Amino acid sequence: MTIATPSAFLERHDEAVLDDLRSLLAQPSISATGEGIDDCATLVRQSCLEYGFDEAEIVETPGRPAIIAHAFADGEASEDESTVLLYGHYDVQPATATEWESPPFEPTLRDGPDGEPRLYARGAGDNKGQWFAHLCAVRALRETTGVPTDVTLLIEGEEESGSEHLEWLVRDRRDELDADVAFVADGPIDESGRPHVLLGSRGLLYVDIEATGANRDLHSGNFGGPVPNPATAVVELLASLRDETGRIALEGFHDDVRPLTDRDREILEAIPVDEEAVKADLGLSALATDTDDEYVERLLCRPNLNVAGLDAGYDGEGMKTVLPSRARAKIDFRLVADQDPDDVFDSLSRHVEERAPAGIDVTLSRVAAMAPQRTSADSPVVEPTMRAVREGWNADPILKPSLGGSVPTYVFADNLDVPCLVVPYANADENNHAPDENIALACFRAGARTTVALLEELSNADLE
Repeated sequence: MTIATPSAFLERHDEAVLDDLRSLLAQPSISATGEGIDDCATLVRQSCLEYGFDEAEIVETPGRPAIIAHAFADGEASEDESTVLLYGHYDVQPATATEWESPPFEPTLRDGPDGEPRLYARGAGDNKGQWFAHLCAVRALRETTGVPTDVTLLIEGEEESGSEHLEWLVRDRRDELDADVAFVADGPIDESGRPHVLLGSRGLLYVDIEATGANRDLHSGNFGGPVPNPATAVVELLASLRDETGRIALEGFHDDVRPLTDRDREILEAIPVDEEAVKADLGLSALATDTDDEYVERLLCRPNLNVAGLDAGYDGEGMKTVLPSRARAKIDFRLVADQDPDDVFDSLSRHVEERAPAGIDVTLSRVAAMAPQRTSADSPVVEPTMRAVREGWNADPILKPSLGGSVPTYVFADNLDVPCLVVPYANADENNHAPDENIALACFRAGARTTVALLEELSNADLE
């Protein structure tokens, strides 16, 4: 029986596709420990070949292996075809089975809180379920109307450990990964239930601060006053990172922040947000915004400094009058387009060196960094993508200038010189990184339809 359209093919093979997705989710692939990584890489390669890709290779890196697969429009590479690069990751977060309603690596189909069916397993939403939708789309096109443009799929195995070798991989295999546009299907859709298209993501700089004073903890009565206190030093250093208005006070920090265009502001104004609902959900009486309409801009397009943790002295019940010998803090910066994590770290180092009090040794340790990235709203890939998402989800997508969090889209934008967009396929309550991670079947199916429409739209678009 001939199936004329990709959508019809997806509907007819839905049960078999879900069985294959279950097999993928049942395979552990924890990058933090290495459990199941090699077996999962092999399974990913096999799945690519079974789902219509012409080539698929396991690529060794200095860390965990990656998979590069190609699906050619005419069955072989051609310089005349445009190329779409699709990125995802097969590695997952660790999972403690006792915290789950069903075992994390035994995929279970059951209704979610909304009464709609969901597949529960570690990696269901983050990120196996999302990139597996790309495979389904390629297979549906291959079996019906044909793959309309060349497709390159890059699936890495270190995203949950910081994508340490992704940039090395992209540079090393640049010719194989050369493309006209890159897409990342990761993260959740909007809280409203509508899909969204993100033009990039904020960057990240994560730093540990450690201050040491005396060679042991001391009695605060016998020594407090003349002996410097590391905890006080850390608190004062943290406070000095902002001025009296709350603006980050590092020298040069704001110099490279890309100004918002009129189009950017139009996009921000069109993003729906219910601040009262946010406050109610979080149990807050107020938000840290300057004006009533600044929530979205501050979340998506402004840099931020967050104190992620503090540790010093005694924190048990009752009292202990101790002058601690050591204090620590963890901070993270979220950076926006054109800021450089290296420059920010250098500025932070100078700032701390100038303000560290006498008798206190302060050291900074750079834990992780990721550059920000933002594709112009005027890029020729934006409107075709919006049409594809609208067709795949049967709903109007929300266009956003950036993801508030950080994903490595800069690697493709900077090293391949291509526009890069983030188009999430998972439900807003996917519980990624948490117990009972899941993907709603409706979202998974909409993702596969979106990739079909995306490849068709981009085959007809002028990407120059």
